[in-house]
Amino acid sequence: MTKEGAGMLYVSRDDQGQISELHSTPVREAQELLPSDHPDVLQFLHERWRQSELDQLDRGFVRAVEDLIELLIAKEVIMFTDLPAKVQEKLLRRKEVRQQTHYLGGMGVGGDDIIPL
Repeated sequence: MTKEGAGMLYVSRDDQGQISELHSTPVREAQELLPSDHPDVLQFLHERWRQSELDQLDRGFVRAVEDLIELLIAKEVIMFTDLPAKVQEKLLRRKEVRQQTHYLGGMGVGGDDIIPL
């Protein structure tokens, strides 16, 4: 089997020597060839997986905070106008986008459903 056989990846590294990109073929600065089970490759993949998981959790958390704000407004604990202007803008824009997604058939993809407690 040659070095370019299955299980080999071309990597690009950042200024600290950490892998910043993986490719199946050599591109731009990705000229270094490593086996897919190399510790640096596995570390890069693990970090990307962890960041993806954190991003998913953050999206869920943002939605939970948004639902909490809506609940506090509905119970008249706070007024929408009590929120900073930037927060009001973001909440209105998110609501608009969710409604557009709902109307375009994107049910279950961030529709107007409140997270059950």
